[in-house]
This record gives sequence, C-alpha cells and structure tokens, in this order.
Amino acid sequence: MNQQILFNDDMAFDDNSRTYCFTGLLAGERVTISIKTETPLLLNEALKFNFECHVEEWLEENEPPENGEITLFYK
Repeated sequence: MNQQILFNDDMAFDDNSRTYCFTGLLAGERVTISIKTETPLLLNEALKFNFECHVEEWLEENEPPENGEITLFYK
C-alpha cells in the first residue's frame, strides 16, 4: 500500500444499488468511491480495511478519474 489516499470514515450502504459509498482525499482533491457487491456484507472494520486496500491496489495500476469518482466491484 502506498498511502496515496486518505479515507474518510463516512461509509454507507445503498440497498437499491448494492453499493458501499465513501469519500477520500487524493492529492488534495475529494474523491467519491463506490464499491458494488453481489450481496450485502456485514460492515465492520475488516471489511472497511479490505475496501481501502482494494482502492489502493486499483490506484497503483490506474490513473484517478478526472471526475473524482471511482467505481469498483467486490466479490
């Protein structure tokens, strides 16, 4: 992990889209992260950590989108 993003503690789950949403700071800019899941998962510290790792791994291989929105899938 390269710690290039600072995550906010504002994670919420949207039942309709089965998506966890949270925000972070990346190079001083606010980004919105959406992580879609096949089924609702129990939101706990371990899951938050897994989501954060998932985002950091994605950022190591991809450029941040100009619109400030990152959408990933988690199984």
